[in-house]
Amino acid sequence: MMFGLILLAIVAYYMFNSSHSGGLCCRSHQANAHTSLDILDERYARGEINREEYLYQR
Repeated sequence: MMFGLILLAIVAYYMFNSSHSGGLCCRSHQANAHTSLDILDERYARGEINREEYLYQR
């Protein structure tokens, strides 16, 4: 019983540890996440949408 609790604690630690590369709550992934406005800006910069579409969607 005690072994199971310790194992559960270890697994939970690795799942939610922000410095662990495969963590569910990894802050580096959140820092690299693009907002919808960032994506819209990038599409406009690449010429995928014109100014009118850009201003309408903004």
